[in-house]
Amino acid sequence: MNMRITDYMVPYTHSDDVPPEILIAVRSSDIDRVKKAWKYSQNPYALARATMYGEAEVIGKPSSVFITTRRGATFYVLKYPSGNIFVDASMVDDDLAEVIQTELLHVTVRRQGNAYVATSIEPLIATPKEERGKELIEVAESDDIANWEIPVLGYGYVTPSTKKLFNSNASDENLFRIAKLINLRFMTTLKVKGQVLHAIELTSPNTGKTTFAVRNVFLLNWAYVDEAPSYAKLIMDARNGALGLVFRSDGVFIDEVDKYGKELKDVIHVMLTGMSHGIWVRGKGDRDAPSIKRIIPVYLAGNKYNKVLTSQSPRQYMYDVLSAVMPQSEVEALLDRIGIVIMNDGLINISDYKSNYVIADSYLRGFVAYVSKQASNNYKDLALFSGRRRDQANLINAICVTLNLKNNCEEMAKEVETGWLI
Repeated sequence: MNMRITDYMVPYTHSDDVPPEILIAVRSSDIDRVKKAWKYSQNPYALARATMYGEAEVIGKPSSVFITTRRGATFYVLKYPSGNIFVDASMVDDDLAEVIQTELLHVTVRRQGNAYVATSIEPLIATPKEERGKELIEVAESDDIANWEIPVLGYGYVTPSTKKLFNSNASDENLFRIAKLINLRFMTTLKVKGQVLHAIELTSPNTGKTTFAVRNVFLLNWAYVDEAPSYAKLIMDARNGALGLVFRSDGVFIDEVDKYGKELKDVIHVMLTGMSHGIWVRGKGDRDAPSIKRIIPVYLAGNKYNKVLTSQSPRQYMYDVLSAVMPQSEVEALLDRIGIVIMNDGLINISDYKSNYVIADSYLRGFVAYVSKQASNNYKDLALFSGRRRDQANLINAICVTLNLKNNCEEMAKEVETGWLI
């Protein structure tokens, strides 16, 4: 079965040495070189050995970036698990300064005394190109693949139209169920009329939550957090002025909220202001965080172990779960800001529906940009609810129309009030 869409897909390569998302993001025929460069960003011992007698290549996204002065010279300091890399400020032009905080970087380093010093540095991720997204849609249409199937294929899963392509014997019913889940998640990657949708998901293990998050780290410059986020991590570290995740990322995925919901109390007020207005107030300490408006999606996720919701809606069930670990007033405020609430009843083993291929990052990134623009054109006020829920319903409707998710997108928009059961 020949389909043109395969020209836009790359294998999801499993490796013990490097996350598959890195191999997708860094399209290179020299996989061993990429593996080594990733290892040098993660392993202090490996980087120390590699720089004993020369230079080493490092590939990775620094966990933080700050500026310091040493012996009269100014440096950008890139913090990696393997150690800090000092980049002479003269190497950082205006274009690089814009992305050094956010992008996957390729850095060549050498050892100088007890410090690692960069000899070259370049970002690895290109600016999203809308025309690539448009091209992807045109190719999908020629293969009789619907718009809503593109995100599913993009993240590595089989769709009803591609069962033969990937030799899958999955039922259409199950594939439509997977597609519904992936598209609800995908909605949070879009910016429509300058607005984003926040989400919270409690689903059974092995539904692909972490896979979605980690792919977005490299695909869309999201941050992945698997611990209770602190002020310093989210906003700014007052000790050295290093900007936090909300200023360095285009989305924040906070995993395992079911385990540390109580610990969110230290940052919940910051999150509420940021999620509603894009204003992220300063962290503790004597430095002010930048007064930069950052409209970015926040995705909260955790595991759900009990089997049935009975007669409750997903949104009401979520309210009850969160109220057990947070004050009710904060739960109400948080859920008011969240447009997408996802839960499941029957188990989903999403591994059964993997295609082992994904759409290449550059094209899927272009698709996100193109769909965002088209959804902005399709935006209209349905006047369904009031306040934030009204805005959220309008966003759901615009995206639904753009992706052809349903024949009646207004009905899907109404589900913002109850949430979605998968």
